[in-house]
Amino acid sequence: MENVITLQNILDFFSKESFRFIAADIELSRIIIGPRNISEATGNHISFLSLKYQSTAKELLQQSEAALIVTDASIYEKLDEQFKKSIKSFIVLSDSPKNIFVDCLHNFFREENISEIHSTAVIHTSAKIGNNVSIGPFSVIDNNVKIGNDCVIGANTHIQKGSIIGNRVNIRSNVTIGNWGFGFVKDENGNNVNFPHYGNVVIEDDVQIGSSTCVDRGALSDTVIKKGAKIDNLVHVAHNVVIGENALVIACTMIGGSTTIGGNCWVAPAVILRNGISIGENSTLGMGCLVTKDIPANVTVTGSPAMPLDEYKKLLKVQKKMMEKND
Repeated sequence: MENVITLQNILDFFSKESFRFIAADIELSRIIIGPRNISEATGNHISFLSLKYQSTAKELLQQSEAALIVTDASIYEKLDEQFKKSIKSFIVLSDSPKNIFVDCLHNFFREENISEIHSTAVIHTSAKIGNNVSIGPFSVIDNNVKIGNDCVIGANTHIQKGSIIGNRVNIRSNVTIGNWGFGFVKDENGNNVNFPHYGNVVIEDDVQIGSSTCVDRGALSDTVIKKGAKIDNLVHVAHNVVIGENALVIACTMIGGSTTIGGNCWVAPAVILRNGISIGENSTLGMGCLVTKDIPANVTVTGSPAMPLDEYKKLLKVQKKMMEKND
């Protein structure tokens, strides 16, 4: 039988972390079945409310039926005392509500990895599979692949020869790891001839790769995805690319060959990065931007071609004035 989680259990968790909470007239024995969006939560859910929703915070707090809501302290402090009395939920106050809400979810509602290799998975005899690894239906693990402990490989995923995967890596469905990159040379007759790819793909610990993403093997060096990096669905990672620790690469991004993305970078949806460039650590690439040259560390760029955000804003002002003048 699964463990029953009560409101009291949730409150005890936050009390241990020394967060301030506001009591409500709810039985502490109430069963909590999980998290839910604040506008959809019932009395058996918990939820959170961040500064992102401060313009509608009062309405959301008043209407929500959640047993407990984690919210930003500054939101609650701006409410009048009479309104605070109308809130039906327990309130936990924090300066980073989303973060502590995630901590709570991991503590109580984390989905455990079931170690199961599906009967339809094809695994080469030379592949080395770690402990507590799940491999989904119709996935293929080629020769000399190494997969660490506590990994999840989704359905219909192909991990090609020689690829090295660390511990606690989560690779979703329909992913291709280790295919040849798109490299060609012209022969004497002008025909395109494949450039051989002798490198591998190296995926370090705690990486996540979303569905339908392709990670090409290196040509003469390895394609490397470093520890803690997270890659969304529908991303193309070309040969010899290096993605730094804890970088986030969002859906529909295309990373050209031999490009390096520094640690802790944020690459927004639908970004295109030219081959052979370098992105400095802690930089942000705005949605849909076209990056054609190196970007230094700690910079935010946007536009096509990409430029620092301040320059982009100035350009927009100039364009606006020109349009007004033409009108």
